[in-house]
Amino acid sequence: MAAMPMGQDLLKVALAQINPTVGDIPGNARKIAERISQARDEGAALVVFPELTLSGYPPEDLLLKTSFLEQVAAALQELAAQTRGIVALVGFPESAEDVYNAAAVLADGEVAAVYRKMYLPNYGVFDEQRYFQSGAEAGVFELNGVPIGITICEDIWEPGPPAMTEALAGAQVIVNLSASPYRVGYGHGRERMLVQRAVDNLAAVVFVNTVGGQDELVFDGHSVAIDQDGRVLARCPQFEESLVLCTIDPREVASARLRDTRHRVNVRRQRRAAPVAEPPVVHLADLQVDGGGKTVGGAVADLLEPEAEVYAALRTGLHDYVTKNGFERVVLGISGGIDSALAALIAADALARSA
Repeated sequence: MAAMPMGQDLLKVALAQINPTVGDIPGNARKIAERISQARDEGAALVVFPELTLSGYPPEDLLLKTSFLEQVAAALQELAAQTRGIVALVGFPESAEDVYNAAAVLADGEVAAVYRKMYLPNYGVFDEQRYFQSGAEAGVFELNGVPIGITICEDIWEPGPPAMTEALAGAQVIVNLSASPYRVGYGHGRERMLVQRAVDNLAAVVFVNTVGGQDELVFDGHSVAIDQDGRVLARCPQFEESLVLCTIDPREVASARLRDTRHRVNVRRQRRAAPVAEPPVVHLADLQVDGGGKTVGGAVADLLEPEAEVYAALRTGLHDYVTKNGFERVVLGISGGIDSALAALIAADALARSA
């Protein structure tokens, strides 16, 4: 793996765990713009958003409407024009010769680069191969001297490329924009997988998941940043919108790679077989970075107990189903049993704030 140039600063990353609404492009864009501004004010160099956050996930048959894709493209350009003094990674559906599940690198008032998702899930609740073309290339960009690899959701579940390709090409931080739906206990296994990817690739991993309910799906958030040794540096709370800042020291990644030489042969093979294109370079001249001696990491939210986790998922799913569909009232049918009492409690908790 490529060693990092000496003298690099710490990298402050903002994990922007937000709750978008499918089809609400103006509303989603406002949320993104607000988080970009907040992250910049708090000194972040990079802010990462979830998968397809500009369109909401899953956009499904909206992707068959050219007018929808044109509105997304226009909103992305408007967001790019507002992005100065910070770099933002924003998930969006890209319309090119086909439609791609993509991540835009917004910097210096423009779209500096675009990465296209390579692995499109087509099992369970996923139907991405129906709507998207798969990407063909790994994506790396350089921010103030730090090489950063980009992946989208399913990409990082694969133990090889694209994350491995990016790491072998020198990426010291691998970001993953995700829309990973909730199921009971799933978040623990997902975090263990991300730890394994960080350790395998000797890279810091920043995973940002969407949160909230969308029709029959619920997203739990549970975004995390993990260092090259598998330590959790920061974690967003479950089932809540949040902006969590995390400081990463790329020098620790470089030191780990100097101590662990197991990838040197693969680096040579990578250079011969599939060289990665020269990455786009972003330099934030006015960025106020952390000085030496600052502690790496950020806030680490505790995970919910199993019963509390299920309750939060039910409450979130009901609340967002009613509010996102614009229902003004609901009718609750209950009897006298304990299950009805629980249903009434969830409804009161989820909908009282919407009344």
